[in-house]
Amino acid sequence: MSDVICLKQLIGEEDFQKLNELKTICTKQENIFLKLELEFKLNISRMQNQESFAYVNEFFYYSGETLVGYLGIFSSGGETGELTGMVHPLYRRKGIFIRLYDLAKEECKRRKMQKVLLVCDRRSSSGLAFIEATGAAYSFSEYEMKLDNKKYVSQKEKNIVLRKAVNSDANEIARQNFICFGDKSGTEIMPEDDAKSNRITYMIETESGVIGKIRVELNADEGFIGGFGILPAYRNKGYGKQALKSAVDLLLNENNAHHVALEVAAHNKNALNLYKSSGFVEESVTDYYEAQ
Repeated sequence: MSDVICLKQLIGEEDFQKLNELKTICTKQENIFLKLELEFKLNISRMQNQESFAYVNEFFYYSGETLVGYLGIFSSGGETGELTGMVHPLYRRKGIFIRLYDLAKEECKRRKMQKVLLVCDRRSSSGLAFIEATGAAYSFSEYEMKLDNKKYVSQKEKNIVLRKAVNSDANEIARQNFICFGDKSGTEIMPEDDAKSNRITYMIETESGVIGKIRVELNADEGFIGGFGILPAYRNKGYGKQALKSAVDLLLNENNAHHVALEVAAHNKNALNLYKSSGFVEESVTDYYEAQ
């Protein structure tokens, strides 16, 4: 059987199925979490075709007809690319991932990305060994948290309203991304276009106006919360917990999500405490390393 590397701009339905099969094998082998963003990438491909998408993001390694290796580039803006992937346990130590990694790094260089981050579950001995071999420097960590449905109490009283974002909110979203997260990349996808792939941003409003934003995603029966921030002048007033619980209620009650998850930077103790007090528990830790 011959080995083949395939490069694609987007993943299709068949790719999605094969990737999930490989993901299941790898996660069970090491009991790890893989942040591959497959559902989001598939939704993007449903809205666009390969020819209209400018960049290569997906790197597949086949042994014969069997997918044994994968690396993907995830970028929400032009400056930073996140690289994450996997290799079938029976095909490791054959140089597969380094070949995919070299190709992905060249693609990031071609796109003039200022920062390339390698993403790895802290429990993955194989992933961490590879990262150490590349000389990448530790940058930061995130907790993956899931809602404990048995402990969750729905939000009753509200001093805030969640308003579905429209394209005219794009500049405000970009401004808040910079204030809350230091993200200078701006808004790559307009809110109304993003909503077509089940990623809906809500502006958090009070009588004073917009005080923050929060994004909800739904993939099958799995809900996800991201892009959550409250502007500094409105923090420590209870608005954050109200907005978070309102978003959870949307996912559980209106979208019939069975599970709700989110990610939070390990150093963000205030946010971590907010999520814990709202019924979320830590599931895993993902480390980010900056490629040299």
